[in-house]
Amino acid sequence: MIWIRADANQEVGSGHVMRCLSIAEALRRQGQQVCFLTADERAAGLLEARGMEFKALHSDYRCMEGELEALEGLLAGGGGNFFLADSYFATAGYLSRVKNYLPVGYLDDKCRLDLPVDLLINYNIFAESSLYEGARAAELLLGPAYAPLRAEFGECAIEVRERAARVLITTGGSDRYDLAGQILRECLAHPGAAGLEYWVVSGIYNGHLGELKELEGQHPNVKIYSNVPRMWELMQDSDIAATAGGSTMYELSAVGVPMVAFSFVDNQERIVEGFVKKGLVCFGGNYLAQGEGMAAEVAENIALLAGDAALREAYSRKLKAVADGRGAMRIAEQIMARAME
Repeated sequence: MIWIRADANQEVGSGHVMRCLSIAEALRRQGQQVCFLTADERAAGLLEARGMEFKALHSDYRCMEGELEALEGLLAGGGGNFFLADSYFATAGYLSRVKNYLPVGYLDDKCRLDLPVDLLINYNIFAESSLYEGARAAELLLGPAYAPLRAEFGECAIEVRERAARVLITTGGSDRYDLAGQILRECLAHPGAAGLEYWVVSGIYNGHLGELKELEGQHPNVKIYSNVPRMWELMQDSDIAATAGGSTMYELSAVGVPMVAFSFVDNQERIVEGFVKKGLVCFGGNYLAQGEGMAAEVAENIALLAGDAALREAYSRKLKAVADGRGAMRIAEQIMARAME
């Protein structure tokens, strides 16, 4: 049994669970049994839609050490071969306790040095070994080669069209600031972007879905999608994407979709900055620094990309070299090697 500890809710979004689902599916293709552990039932819809077994620990996702008694009850009987954690609230003490029972891995975005784990995975564009000098982790898996994408993302790629027609807008599982709506309104008012078709993906925890639906009713070139099971198909049919920093950027890279990337929470900033520094995307801004002015910057860059096929082609070519869609399997292979030790 491989245990995967992750949460999804309106506060943390769905990204942690979604990337772990890709790893879980890679493990299942190799004949491994996988069970998710969650603080509560709020991730049930995501997990059940993918046919994943899960157990709720009935804890506070922000205080994981409070669930240790229940968790150790599961692990004490030897029920498991590996434990993978994906939560910013996992402490060194928590992981150390779990490590008493079985090998432990951790998905890291913040270059944490304090975690006593067997396997630490940071697939981000900025992840380098120099950032982990002195880390307690036994082994590091670093860089976009380990981006845990669904296998389908490695099997499809766009062909850059001479004339851009469709823009994909995605802000992740939750969108507390209604950034999708702000960006959409700016684009519809921009002379260089108003004539494009807009596909907006509303995450499962987006409290502004009703407002987005109103815009869809008012504009025939706007389509709102929610609970999208085949995201790669929307990406493959898009000419440009406006996206928040996160795992979606690696999915778009694998498909080769030119991007305007922006951030609206702290952990997204480093990812967007890494892509921008390597000349892989247009910078759409930082909402925490710019506020509502960021949406206008995103619209301006969408118009720029829409009007320059050569620029889109250059971005697409470079992005396809970032992630190949096999990262989840690479992680699964490393987990299985330790689970069998």
